[in-house]
Amino acid sequence: MKDEDDLWIRLVKAAQTPAADDHAKPTSRINIKSLRESVQSLLLAFTWRKWSFYAAILAVIIFLVFFIRRDDSPAPEPIIPTEPPAAPDTP
Repeated sequence: MKDEDDLWIRLVKAAQTPAADDHAKPTSRINIKSLRESVQSLLLAFTWRKWSFYAAILAVIIFLVFFIRRDDSPAPEPIIPTEPPAAPDTP
């Protein structure tokens, strides 16, 4: 097996070599337009979440009101009677 194919050897070699510092340099200048767009999108997301939360709460309340106020009709008589019919008295 070649050294290049062995994953452990490649891992050890990668750990031994120093990491390159290719970090992006922060810019001191803030782009106002991009900042405004990101704040607007964040507020829009929070607004939609807030209103969808309110809509869900309202839907639950409406469901509970209709569920509690529904008119429960009495149970219908069973098709098969529970007691056998009484035999008529014969004289």
